[in-house]
Amino acid sequence: MSINGVWSSDIGGAYGWEAIGTVFMEDGRLLGGGRNHYSVGSYKEKSDGGISFHIDINQFGKKRALFGRKSENLSIVIKARQDGDRKLILGEATMPGHSEYGIAIRFKKRGELPE
Repeated sequence: MSINGVWSSDIGGAYGWEAIGTVFMEDGRLLGGGRNHYSVGSYKEKSDGGISFHIDINQFGKKRALFGRKSENLSIVIKARQDGDRKLILGEATMPGHSEYGIAIRFKKRGELPE
């Protein structure tokens, strides 16, 4: 089953889950954004149920520190899995080559894409 659709995205923080934006996933392509960033990337669904994402985040306005860096551009990799009802994806985001530092991330399905 495909993960095509409209998803909200959250990161795990000191006080629980924090909303960061909305993403649109379709046939291996991911596009998204929020009030001070946009993201473009790709994903691959694996036969074992895992999902891997490669995302480039582009920040503007007030920049958020991620992985100890405040940068306009940041590339991340996410290794994730869907829950049983396929409406939730949970995973961990890391910077390529720095898997020792991870941020919890989740996507919640909010709708379908129009045909």
